[in-house]
Amino acid sequence: MDFTSIEFYTIAFCIAMVFVGFFLRQKRIKPATSCIDTFELEPENASDETSTGTLKFTGNDNGSVTIERTGLRLVDGETVNIIATIVDDKLSIEEKKGKASALGGRESYYTGRVIVDYIPADSKLYVRYDSSVTGQWCKLSFKNTPRNFVEREMRY
Repeated sequence: MDFTSIEFYTIAFCIAMVFVGFFLRQKRIKPATSCIDTFELEPENASDETSTGTLKFTGNDNGSVTIERTGLRLVDGETVNIIATIVDDKLSIEEKKGKASALGGRESYYTGRVIVDYIPADSKLYVRYDSSVTGQWCKLSFKNTPRNFVEREMRY
């Protein structure tokens, strides 16, 4: 074989481009899954006015996850919805106010709780939680196994 021939360098270049293509190809991204849920709200007994609230994820025995949010300051009759989007190992949750069932009322603190079943069991997720209700956010990582829980304080 002649190392000075054009054919040798053409074949070597083609083989090199195949290797570069294998190394630079993007990983396959699964399609996004989006769900909307409504918090079941319970009034808090005693709330600290300086508390920013917390976010708690708890894995249940049946593979579902309980999401609990404290420190929601709402007018009586208001509802809170979450919009969850899962892409690969990233979970993005946005908290928004729903439709108010009554006008006016007094403002007080609530705890919101929802059980979701769209988070795969035994999966580790990186969660970004944004609240347009309070203007707060939180980041955490969570492995969905039974009785596993993660609790974080919300930030401004």
